[in-house]
Formats: sequence, structure tokens, C-alpha cells
Amino acid sequence: MTPEKIANTLDLKPNQIIADFGAGHGFFSVAFAKKVGFSGQIIAIDILSEALEAIRSRARLEGLFNIKTIRGNLEKSGGSTIPDNFCDLVFAANILFQNPDKSAIIKEASRILKSQGRFVVVEWHPQAKLGPRQELKIAEPELRALTTSLGFIDIGNLDVGTQHYGLVFQKP
Repeated sequence: MTPEKIANTLDLKPNQIIADFGAGHGFFSVAFAKKVGFSGQIIAIDILSEALEAIRSRARLEGLFNIKTIRGNLEKSGGSTIPDNFCDLVFAANILFQNPDKSAIIKEASRILKSQGRFVVVEWHPQAKLGPRQELKIAEPELRALTTSLGFIDIGNLDVGTQHYGLVFQKP
């Protein structure tokens, strides 16, 4: 499923503030920026400066001025540098499998989310033919259990195609 289709299914609205954890080249950041419009804000966070430069270039080409880039380490408390209770939605696609301390990333999402804010996670299906090595993939039940154990409410699934699964959580 494309970033645009995923953005459409998330019921994004003007004025919303969205953090894109591990934004990479910004495909989701750009799709989200178009949905929230000039009154909203996308905060694209990545540890790689090159990825952030690619996002800034793409945003300029698309005429999007509502994307802010931050070089941050999401495995550290406060690593996003975003204030507490600031975001309406945190989106994390294909980053948990890359990090040994998945709970640190989930805790950082919780810290920056407003009450009732949503945490959307997209990860590789363990049986997917593509993607990282099998032992790096996190199974859906394991991710659900970890995220709810850290205080989130499981509010459903997100259809993201056959190679991935998508989960939606809410901060109480």
C-alpha cells in the first residue's frame, strides 16, 4: 500500500502535528504533510543526516513548508527533542525491527503524544519474503503485548498490504 493510501486511512486533519519516527526519505512525511495542510505540521525524525536532507529537498520540490526535520536518536529518552504531550500522532514504519531496544522507541512515542494521541506502527510480517532477516522481524502479537504493557491501548489494525502489518494504539 502506498504512503498516500495509508495517509488517507488515518483520518488526518488540518492542524494536526505528526511525528514520523525513522522518516528515511520522507515518503510518509510528504503524504502526511499534504493531508494536514499548511496549518498542520510534520516532524520528520531520523538519525541519518542524508535522509533528512533528502526530505528537505523533496519538500521543497513539492512546495511543502510544513515539514520540520530533526536529527535524533529515538532509542534515548528525549531523543526526538520534541516536547512532552506535543503530537497528535506518531508514525513508525519499519524501524522497530532495526532496534534492539524497542521499548525505548515506544516510550519516546508515548512521551511526545498528547492524551488520546495515536501511535501507528508498520512492521514486516514475519512470513514476508522481502525485508530484513527473519530473526530481526517482530511478530504482531509480540509487538501488541509490548506496546500495551507500556501503557498504550490497542485500538486496531491498519491495512498496509501483504508484506507488512499495521497496528494502531492510543495513549490514554
